[in-house]
Amino acid sequence: MEVTLLAAQSLDGFITRHDEPGTAFASPEDQRHFMAALRTYDASIMGGQTYRVAREAIRAHVTSPRRRVVLTRTPERFADDAVPGRLEFTAEDVGCLVARLRDLGHRRCALLGGAQIHRLFLERGLVDFLELTLEPRLFGTGTPLVGAPVDVRLRLVGCAPLESSDTLLARYQVLRP
Repeated sequence: MEVTLLAAQSLDGFITRHDEPGTAFASPEDQRHFMAALRTYDASIMGGQTYRVAREAIRAHVTSPRRRVVLTRTPERFADDAVPGRLEFTAEDVGCLVARLRDLGHRRCALLGGAQIHRLFLERGLVDFLELTLEPRLFGTGTPLVGAPVDVRLRLVGCAPLESSDTLLARYQVLRP
């Protein structure tokens, strides 16, 4: 199964603006791109904080066939939100989760964050591509793309402006050692 980390970030590498949760800073072009890109994946994985920030939007689209998995240390806290086959909450090991989704027949998975989830998947070598929307903003502080030190080599496979804006879409392939 192919796993692609999707994120919008400032040019200085932050996926949140200062202490504000979510990506309200993202341009309309990014938001259109993100929604279109999500439709090309049959599964998505996110952390509990990402889910809490986008809960209403996620629950509004839970009827789509895409499986959404929320990694959390306390899946039982979200039992009322779970929808079998569509929205699930788990504390399982990320390697086991990827294997389970692959065994269920999923072929493309979007990794939606946040920083700790990005790190877990990158450390374990479970990310194949990064698709980053680079917003023409500098924040100086915020949540970094990856929540702790990692060392991952990447190869640029594409870069272009989104529509007619100053927002860039960069796609990288993760290089395996």
